[in-house]
Amino acid sequence: MSTEEDFFASLAADLQSEPDLRVTVQRAVGYVRALTRCDEVSVRLDHVTGDGTPFVAATSARGERLDALRDRHASPWPTLRARAGAAPDDGGAVLVDDTARDPRWPAWCAALAAEGVGTTLTVGLAARGVDLGVLTLSAATAGSLRRHVGDEPLGLLLRQVAVALADLRAAADLESVREARTVVGQAQGILMERFDLDADAAFSVLRRWSQQGNVKLREVAAQLVETRRVPEQPRRARPRPAPGAAARAASSAGGRPASA
Repeated sequence: MSTEEDFFASLAADLQSEPDLRVTVQRAVGYVRALTRCDEVSVRLDHVTGDGTPFVAATSARGERLDALRDRHASPWPTLRARAGAAPDDGGAVLVDDTARDPRWPAWCAALAAEGVGTTLTVGLAARGVDLGVLTLSAATAGSLRRHVGDEPLGLLLRQVAVALADLRAAADLESVREARTVVGQAQGILMERFDLDADAAFSVLRRWSQQGNVKLREVAAQLVETRRVPEQPRRARPRPAPGAAARAASSAGGRPASA
């Protein structure tokens, strides 16, 4: 095998053997940097962190800092997301050949230039019909990333990375569904035993609590399983009497408060 074939064989084996998505992403940025010899590589993924914020991995703390600039300034990310929506398996790419001259995202480019970045290449990661996020290459010398636009080895590497990430995400989603079903089933069992309900009735109770409390069904079930206590439901506010109602009631009772 050639050196390039060895590289991609090692890459595929490494990515497919790692069950942790975060570790896979960290390895991927290292592979991309080794192939392109750029200064920094960062990956930003959606739907990974529990608080809803994107997960970011980079080749260094500086790379993470550069990626964070897109949170404060308009950048190519929305453009790539739109492309991914139109063609889910083709994330697309956006090159900023010279941060000092590109007019499309002036504030973002100025912030990058202040950090010593002369050029960036942002590539959408998509596979199996899933928009995963973006990968960004950065380099100090303007024009130095131009050769990687449409580059076949980089494209092959990114496709392998995207497929590995899509598979891991699908596995994580499946496991999340299984966990949700398990905890809901446990909560149904508690209600069935405590209130002598059948399975359908117990599920209806959980769903009603979820809707009334505006809380996800899984969270309602998890609370019941953990505490063994029925969740508190929001109390309806008692309607206030219309202005003058008290006076009219007293007048109709001969000037005395109405009896209970």
